[in-house]
Amino acid sequence: MSDVSFESDLTRRLAVARGHEPADLVIKGGRVLSVFTGELLDADVAIAGEHVAAVGPGYEGQETFDATGLTILPGFIDGHMHLESTKLMVDEFARAALPHGTTTVVIDPHEIANVFGLDGVRALLGVAGQIPLDYYVMVSSCVPASPFESNGATVDAADIARFLREEPRAIGLAEMMDFPGVLARDPAIAGKIRATPRGSPVET
Repeated sequence: MSDVSFESDLTRRLAVARGHEPADLVIKGGRVLSVFTGELLDADVAIAGEHVAAVGPGYEGQETFDATGLTILPGFIDGHMHLESTKLMVDEFARAALPHGTTTVVIDPHEIANVFGLDGVRALLGVAGQIPLDYYVMVSSCVPASPFESNGATVDAADIARFLREEPRAIGLAEMMDFPGVLARDPAIAGKIRATPRGSPVET
């Protein structure tokens, strides 16, 4: 999202939150779970675009959903998963996961990367962009997984740095399976960790 569109989106959300503009959708009549306190709150949920703009009473919207008798809670985030292990593509996985409340997944696609490299991961994310489930990716750190593999691709520190820089849905470095290399201070392994921007997660 560009700076201009982000600012416009934020301005619209603030206007909805303050009650100056109608929301796109208001979910009324349900009880909202506060994940901070564990309370169930009698409140409406005002939606602007793809975001919750406000939780509280008295909001009006272009559309209204009656949630009387229902509990409203945030979507679940699966913080680490291997899509390939499900034997499903992104659309069928979403069909299975969304009805159970999972709305976001963070994938470590190291099997795909091991065969097709980061081009394969880009292709996967390209397809996932059309699916109503949020897919994020941790960049696979060990491709190949060991020196004994007949791998189809190799991912080095420069590849990792470039992918993290260019792909907005890449958020960190996936599980560093080569712990002996970490302990031995292997320069190639250290380079992959250093290629991850400060503040981005590195899975160990």
